[in-house]
Amino acid sequence: MPPLAAFLFLQAQALPVSFADARARAAERAGGVIVSRTRFEVARAEVEVAGALANPTLTVLAARQTAQIGIGLSVPLPLFGQRGTAIRAARADLEAARLEVEVARNEARWNGASAWIDLWEAQERARVLALAAQDTERLLAIAQQRFDAGSAPRLDVVRATADRARAAAEAGSARAAIAAAGARLAPWLGEDRDLAWEASGRIGYPPAPPPLGQLLTDATDHPLLLRDRAESAAAEAHLRAEERQRWPVINGQVTVNQGDPTLPGTDVIGGGSLDLPVLNLRGGAIARARAQRALAEASAVADARKLFADLRDAFRRSEGAAERTHALATQVLPAMEEARRMTEEGYRAGRLDLLRLLDAQRAVLDSRLALAEAEAGYGRALADLERAAGRDLSGQDAHAR
Repeated sequence: MPPLAAFLFLQAQALPVSFADARARAAERAGGVIVSRTRFEVARAEVEVAGALANPTLTVLAARQTAQIGIGLSVPLPLFGQRGTAIRAARADLEAARLEVEVARNEARWNGASAWIDLWEAQERARVLALAAQDTERLLAIAQQRFDAGSAPRLDVVRATADRARAAAEAGSARAAIAAAGARLAPWLGEDRDLAWEASGRIGYPPAPPPLGQLLTDATDHPLLLRDRAESAAAEAHLRAEERQRWPVINGQVTVNQGDPTLPGTDVIGGGSLDLPVLNLRGGAIARARAQRALAEASAVADARKLFADLRDAFRRSEGAAERTHALATQVLPAMEEARRMTEEGYRAGRLDLLRLLDAQRAVLDSRLALAEAEAGYGRALADLERAAGRDLSGQDAHAR
């Protein structure tokens, strides 16, 4: 099967997925998103756990010489805010878990976009190499015609035959790379089945990145930074809850004695008990909570520094990639294709030798591959920029913030 026909056959057997669809599916179905949602449900249950009151203790006693039966009831009463601070700490954890889902979605969108771009680039490379292999078929036919007419040496036929074999091998290798890139994309689409995928359409980013100042402003509300602030607030709430645990829990007690021959009737006794904070002031637990608060604050600072550095890095790379893509598409490739046509005409007319035509044809191939690489590089830079900015830069995602 000719390289171009083989490429088209593989595309016909694959399931199409667009850039926007891949990102949207990754934001909902990727493993990290599912795990973060499950953690959110755990955190939601922890709020109920924190607010649960302790069960009362029922005591039943019997005596031979005093009361025939004694019934006592003891109820722990957290009257000094222990329950309230625990609930607030659990709710703070719940908010941090909710924002962690958004962080996971942002990461999954980036991974889905990157994997889709890899597949798109593999397809473009295979398509370009299939066209190049088709060109070598035509070139061999020209060389054979000239040799048969006695206007070219057999060396041209040998060289053109070798070039055709090289192009066919490169096209075959590129077709195999498509399946590999599709396999890397599948997990981000939430697929476990062994399916072939086709990146349909183009990379869905604008031709130029948004202004850097706007991106820096947007990044202040990045899901990662919001999550870090929520974790810092949760650590502070846990510290307050641990400090509040130093206060005693009152145990209200009521005892009813019935059938005591020394008493004229039923006796009711009320009272209470509490812990004495003498041997344990929860110093270790409070120190641990303070350390966790410091850790959360340090993590927030480190994440912010890295985030804004990544944003500036991706912005500069996207600028350079956009300029390179524009130059290759509007200047380099058209000039190379025109030079190839002129060289082919010169070879047909016998004014130029085969090596000049092979060089011109190779220059066109290199320019086409460079353009596909540049477009993919620009897409990856925009994906990195989008990840650092924490918002959709394509305008296509249903799950954009």
